[in-house]
Amino acid sequence: MRHILTALSVCLACALPAMVHADPARIQFATEVFFDSGSARLSADAVSILDQVISKSGELDPELIMAIGHTDELPSDAKAQTLSVQRAEAVKKYLADKGFERIRIYTEGKAKRLPAAGNDTREGRARNNRVEVQLVGPRGAAGH
Repeated sequence: MRHILTALSVCLACALPAMVHADPARIQFATEVFFDSGSARLSADAVSILDQVISKSGELDPELIMAIGHTDELPSDAKAQTLSVQRAEAVKKYLADKGFERIRIYTEGKAKRLPAAGNDTREGRARNNRVEVQLVGPRGAAGH
């Protein structure tokens, strides 16, 4: 059984990059969840946004949910990478706890490589401490 799960993980790891970099037209819904600086804890506002994602997902039946974590420029590169992954995983855990199949939730940490705003103001840094959440393609869409 362990070998089957390992093989499945490897197959999904090979397939996900193609799905993740799919045609942007396949993104049905996108939003952002914000975090306090240096934290991967979901705030009440973040939970409210994720509840909206859950509602949208019920309407759209996506084949994949992407959670891409980001940070501001303050942490070191290594800490930023770890924190961005922890943020994406916090979103994944919340969605999985609400009934989503974990295998259909892709997470990735981008650290501080793709800022949404400048890091020279508190407001800009706040915009960068985020997870982008996207609902991708309806399940059973033609060609998939």
